[in-house]
Amino acid sequence: MNRNIPYYLTAAGLFILLKFAFSRADTDDLAFLLKPTDKLVEWLTGSPAVYFPDTGYYHNRLNIVIEKSCSGFNFWILCFLAFTYLALKYFDKPLHKMSAVPTALVCAYLLTIVVNTSRIFASVVVRNQTGDIFPDQQYLIHEIVGIIMNLSFLILVYYLIEKLLKTRQNHAKLT
Repeated sequence: MNRNIPYYLTAAGLFILLKFAFSRADTDDLAFLLKPTDKLVEWLTGSPAVYFPDTGYYHNRLNIVIEKSCSGFNFWILCFLAFTYLALKYFDKPLHKMSAVPTALVCAYLLTIVVNTSRIFASVVVRNQTGDIFPDQQYLIHEIVGIIMNLSFLILVYYLIEKLLKTRQNHAKLT
């Protein structure tokens, strides 16, 4: 455990730095998350978007805007911390531990794009199904869908990665 403290501190410092940067970021700064998510949403829905620098990606057909709060930034950095923790828990070699932080950052990024796309797509589907029944509650429904999707993916992926790393560790002990 004590051997992991420098790596935990590095991950925590990066988390704090990224969180601070997010508070100052605008839509253009988050293009690395928003643009790939928007392209996948376009592909899934067939709805082309128009980008407005101060607003985000506007989908006229869907009547949605993919903007800063849709970036999944908080999900990304939470995944990063979870992946880093798991890697450090199961890796023994210093080289593996050193590569854990950047690898966790990249893997969390890729997962965030997939989860964001899924969350936005699910929100559109749910809105289309509930719009007539709960017209004044769509913002709340959108928030609920986001919370359920993000939490479900975070728990599922954490569980799967831990199972994978634990199996890898057990196989390594047998050889």
